[in-house]
Amino acid sequence: MAEFRKWRVDFDANETGVVDKRRVPDPPGYEASAGREVSTSGGARGGADLATKQAAVNGRAYGQLKSVAFLCFIMYMSGSQIHLFSIMTTVSGIYQPLMAIVNSEKMFPEELSEGGKLNILYPRLLYCLIQAGGLAFALWKLNGMGLLPTHASDYVSALAVPRALEFSSGGVQLGV
Repeated sequence: MAEFRKWRVDFDANETGVVDKRRVPDPPGYEASAGREVSTSGGARGGADLATKQAAVNGRAYGQLKSVAFLCFIMYMSGSQIHLFSIMTTVSGIYQPLMAIVNSEKMFPEELSEGGKLNILYPRLLYCLIQAGGLAFALWKLNGMGLLPTHASDYVSALAVPRALEFSSGGVQLGV
């Protein structure tokens, strides 16, 4: 019969039973500095910190490109037939960009500029331009579905009825 051995882990403890942490290697992927706070005070760090914040503000504007592109893809894939899903996605494609443009001040508040140090005008304009592109795609989709009044025949019901130039009445018998 085979002999069973007990598993054990040896940390190379010294004679007192205390493990010397300098001799135990860190596990793979462990970084000792990852959990520590890094001080941002200092002259050279201030410029890099401002550049990082500006990149974050620009990232807010560019981040919308993914969501608008996904919404356009969903509208494209829903088809041009008039069905419930295609109408819902197209209405969503109109509503979401309009509300995003109207509420762009909340996305890029004035406090974000830190007293004029950060440029929020160009990221906000880019944000609105991306949303306007999504709105233009939704309007193109509405036109493809035939729901936009773009032809003269779409306005026939609004035209006034023309005045009759001739008049006719029922038949009258003339002597038999």
